[in-house]
Amino acid sequence: MIPFRRPTLALVMMAASILMVSTACKREDPQIRELTQKAAEADKANQQLNQAGAEQQKKLAQAGVNDIRPNAETLQLTDDQKKALEERIKNEKNSSYQALLQEVLDKDKDIKDLNTKLAKLKADLPKPDIARPNDSHYGMALRFLKKKGVSEAEAKKLVSRVAIMEKLAPGFEVYHFYANGTYGTWVAQGHAKITPNDLTRQEREKVEGERDEALAQNDKLQEEVTDLESQKQKITEEIAGLQTERANLIEERTKLQADNTVQLGKLNSLHYVVGVRDTLKAEGVIEIPVFAKDRAGKNWRDEVFTQSLDLRTGKTITIKASDLGLKKIGKVNVVPGSYLKDEHYKLTISADKQTATVELITVSRFKNDKVVFAVTD
Repeated sequence: MIPFRRPTLALVMMAASILMVSTACKREDPQIRELTQKAAEADKANQQLNQAGAEQQKKLAQAGVNDIRPNAETLQLTDDQKKALEERIKNEKNSSYQALLQEVLDKDKDIKDLNTKLAKLKADLPKPDIARPNDSHYGMALRFLKKKGVSEAEAKKLVSRVAIMEKLAPGFEVYHFYANGTYGTWVAQGHAKITPNDLTRQEREKVEGERDEALAQNDKLQEEVTDLESQKQKITEEIAGLQTERANLIEERTKLQADNTVQLGKLNSLHYVVGVRDTLKAEGVIEIPVFAKDRAGKNWRDEVFTQSLDLRTGKTITIKASDLGLKKIGKVNVVPGSYLKDEHYKLTISADKQTATVELITVSRFKNDKVVFAVTD
């Protein structure tokens, strides 16, 4: 399939047969178009192969055959397995089981044909990237283009013109095509347990479900406000004792609204702490492995992150050496290490090494997250 870069709720409009590539003149490159079509055919063949394999396993189970397992990679039966099934068909007196076993052999031929077709298509295609946990389509595309010698600025421009999936599942095969200054891409199911289309549909349904839940909650809150207004009118007509109760209800509502504002601010803020790296290690806030990036320590707790940045109004954090009791700033480590410099944030240390500025690039990733800025001189 080819994923479109559009708002999540519009992903349902994707059409798997449409080729999306980046071009300076907005024309399709024939070479990339051909490769993309072959990637689409290979993806379809692979999905048909998986379905045929599942149907074959089902028929084997229905026939009570539990000692025959096709090749895990090709899903095909070995010659010995086929001979064993043919022998069972001859000796089986139950016609229903004979038919099931024959269907297994027939299905094995389909699987063989699909494997042949898939191998032929993949022989004409470049080797795909295999998506790992936390991989992004955008990041994989940039890495590919940079390896091709494309500058980062130009790579970002090319990637911005193609359809990029919002989310990848581990095992997805990501094809990259680059020719004549044109970039194209295709995401296939590969060894993942879900197809790209199904993953996109699930993500869309999840967002729509959250939206519907939010709307229902808003309606509920509106009904509560209307009810409170009605109660307020009644309370004004009652005796002085009930007026106190009315005041308490209004105060409670105000508190709920204030709490809601606070919670909304927390959800849209980055919660962070800035400190000297060795001190943070001594306090157990971070750990400093020998051969890996700094990571969260045993005392990584909410109360440690006393500073916050409202991402609705700002995306820059300034660190001063003087505030930390340091003569200069030599290095700033960002924990957790999953945040990548120049991809998720930009770090600039002033020429006099007295200040460091952290500018958030992918602001949405930092929402309601906790980050440590560990400084060394």
